[in-house]
Amino acid sequence: VYSNDMVSINADFGEGWTYFSDEDLAAASGITDFSKEQTDKAFTNTGIVYDMYVANADNENVNVLFENLEISNNTSLDEQGYIDASISELKTQLEAQFTVDNLEQTKITFAGTELPCVKISLDVSGVKLYECQTYKKAGQYMCVITVTAKSQENAENILSKFTAA
Repeated sequence: VYSNDMVSINADFGEGWTYFSDEDLAAASGITDFSKEQTDKAFTNTGIVYDMYVANADNENVNVLFENLEISNNTSLDEQGYIDASISELKTQLEAQFTVDNLEQTKITFAGTELPCVKISLDVSGVKLYECQTYKKAGQYMCVITVTAKSQENAENILSKFTAA
């Protein structure tokens, strides 16, 4: 079971899902552990820290990361402002690796709260994938929850596993 007190969310993915270990998450964040010193180092170096990654046998996955908005001078942005400020860069990053069939901003109910999200349809070497990125701000941090699935319906079903803490 995943839980994060900062953004007051929980998720129980159940059988068939494999979580990355803290060591793997730390490595993905460019640090050795989740001590305050190392976490501060990650935020200074890359601006982000990976908090959770889980995947199933169908290669559907969820990752949760936090960006320190003080590092990027974006503390004044709310979730929608964050999307507005980063949507063109997101599209450019995706198009550098994949064929982007569709990218749209919308709202979704996430853990009992309506939040802005970005729904993305991708073609990855002939394989269709769907992402739903949801954003939740907590103080100076933006939490980005990204679900990648084989269908938009699966992505939304996976997101529905998150509940308010």
